[in-house]
Formats: sequence, structure tokens, C-alpha cells
Amino acid sequence: MDIDKILDMQFKMTDAGRIDRVKDLYTTFNDKVDLQALKDGGYIEPLYEMMEPVLMNFDDSAPEVIAYWAKRGMVKEFHGEDKPIDWEAYGKKTGYTWKYNPEGHQNLAKHWTSFVPVSAFSEEGKKKKYPVVVVLHGGFNPVSIIDGWGFPQEAARREWIVIVPSVELDDVIEEILEDAKKLYPVDESRIYSCGFSYGGFMSNYLGNLRPDLFAAVAPCGAPISDGYCENAVGPEPQPPFDGKSRAKEKGVYMPVMNVAGNLDGFRFPMYDFKAPDIPSLKYNKQTLVDGINHWADVNDARKITVEEVDAVKGNMEYCEAARAMGYPLPNDCFETVVADGVTNYIANFKSSDGVVRMKVMCEMNMPHWPTPEMSRQIFEFFSHFSRNKETLESVYTK
Repeated sequence: MDIDKILDMQFKMTDAGRIDRVKDLYTTFNDKVDLQALKDGGYIEPLYEMMEPVLMNFDDSAPEVIAYWAKRGMVKEFHGEDKPIDWEAYGKKTGYTWKYNPEGHQNLAKHWTSFVPVSAFSEEGKKKKYPVVVVLHGGFNPVSIIDGWGFPQEAARREWIVIVPSVELDDVIEEILEDAKKLYPVDESRIYSCGFSYGGFMSNYLGNLRPDLFAAVAPCGAPISDGYCENAVGPEPQPPFDGKSRAKEKGVYMPVMNVAGNLDGFRFPMYDFKAPDIPSLKYNKQTLVDGINHWADVNDARKITVEEVDAVKGNMEYCEAARAMGYPLPNDCFETVVADGVTNYIANFKSSDGVVRMKVMCEMNMPHWPTPEMSRQIFEFFSHFSRNKETLESVYTK
């Protein structure tokens, strides 16, 4: 397909029905992106393959969308539209507050979408157990946006289950997972969570709060931290958090992978970080370092300091990946992956036993949008970890 035609294709960006073009992601929303380099490097075609289901129809339940997934061996189903949420009652019960926003239609009911391998419905498949990835949409994005973010496509390749909840709060997700267990052969020791943008903040939050539920998490398009931005404008309640990792308290690991573009919040290289002019996002270089150290502490990995970060700038003793990210780790802790014409730098934070339970990936020349390689790397990371449901011990498998 012609590259420029792909860039002019439209998709549904928000739950309220705002329509954008593919090129807007790389031009209108971030003029720092070198679009020509992406075109020349062969990125646009893989981007189209990832976004194809959201580009073919604005309605994610349209016959052609369902057929798209069927061709990939996945059954897409819809659940919970008949389960409205009484937010007033929920607020009295939990202390969370939420007011209806016309851009947040997805939070009016506990609806969720599932992508399940066809094999899971066979007699043989029902005897197996399938890993599950709970994927969280961004703020005010429709649940349907997940069709075009690469996660269900990677799940199809691996024969994993993907669940996309409309409401991204831990107790609602737990309720949805209980319903899913009744319908599908879920491997309860291999349940993971990832998300992008606001969904990244929420998957970070879930990783801190629910080691009993998740074997690993991957917050993307957002910085990792000891909680998330409490005052950010979001489509659902902002639950309070005490900043303490339940995994750390219980003496178990919580593997985590964080992925973002170098032009997404301009957090890379860290030594040049300048906070965005958004009052609710109170980040600076120190808070970014604190967030990394929070997760390093959870996973018994090496911590860093702002002074060490600043010392990376211009220091040729560090490898190219270290300098691009601004992370003061030994050179053997970095790897470079070139995929779809995009260079990705990965920092591996090793636990004291030598296992990499914490990864951060920087995608060069990338704005605030998922890439095909993001889902590939995340699912590969997840594949090494499971959770002992009795002891909550994190189990690593090579």
C-alpha cells in the first residue's frame, strides 16, 4: 500500500468519537519526529499492519474487524455491557470519586473485550491453561484502540489471551478476571498487565498494588514510579496510593518493563530531561530517578543517582545506548534492537541473582504512540515469569 495513503488513513482516537489521521501521530502532535526517516526506514508498513483493524472500521465490532481476528486465530468477544456502574455507591464504598465526563463513556459499565485463541475452545484446548495479558487503554481512548496497539496481534502469535477492561481499577479488573476464568482456560499463575499512556500509569499502579494477581507488569508511554500522577485528568477515579510496593512488603519480586519513545515526554536522555508544562504532571529529573529506584528496590537491582545520571552526558566511556538513555549502568547492561527501521535501546537492571527483572526500553524518533516492537518485547519479557499463587513467589524461567 502507498505510504502516504497509509498516513492519511483515519481512526477513532477518543471514546467521544474524535477522528485523527495516522500522520497526526507523527506530525501534528509532535513536530520533533523525523517522519521522512520513518518512511525511508520502512516503519510505515509495519505500523499499518499493527493499526489495520482500527483503520478498516471505526466500529470494533464490525464484521470485517471480527473477521480480521478470526484470520489470525483469535475469537473476539464482548462482555459486561449490561453491568452499569453506580459510581455514587462505588464512591461511598471505596472513597474514590468520579464525575461523568462526556469523553469517558467507557466508564459507565463494566464492559470488557476478550481476544482468545481458537484452540482454547477445542476439547484439547480446554484442558490447557493460557497466559492472560490485561491491556489497559489510555485516558479517554476507546477500548477499541487496543485492536491497533499490537498487543492482541502478539497474543495471537503466541496463543495467549488478551483482556481489555473498560474500567481500569484493580477491584473491577479482579471481578472481570473472575468472569473470564468461568469462560476460558486461564493460567492463574501467568496473568500480566500492560498499558499505554494513562493505561501505563494504571498498570504501574497495579504492579505496585497487586502482586497477588499479576506475575509481571509493563507500564508504557508513562514513567515508572511509586504510584502514579494522583491529580492527572483521567477518565475514572484517581485512587489514593501510599507509595509502597506490596511486592516489596511481602518479600517477593514484581518484574517490570517500561517502554517509551525518546520524544514521548522527552525523558531520554535523562540528563537533559525538562518537565512538561502540565501542572498535574509534577515530574523532574529527581522524581524520574526516584521512580526507577523504587522499582529497582522492588527487584533487588542497582539504584542510580541524579549525579551519576548527569555524569553520563558526553562521557564516551559509556556505550551509545547508555548515552542515549542517560542511564549510568555498566555497558554490558544495555542492548540495541533495530526493528521495523526503528532503533530501540534497552537497559537491563539485573537483580542480585543475575536475573533481569526490570527493563526500560527507549524507542528512538518515536512520539507518544505504541510501536510493533513494543508488544513483541513486552510479551517476550512476560514469558519468563510466573507467580506461585500460594506463596506469591515470582518464578523465573529461562
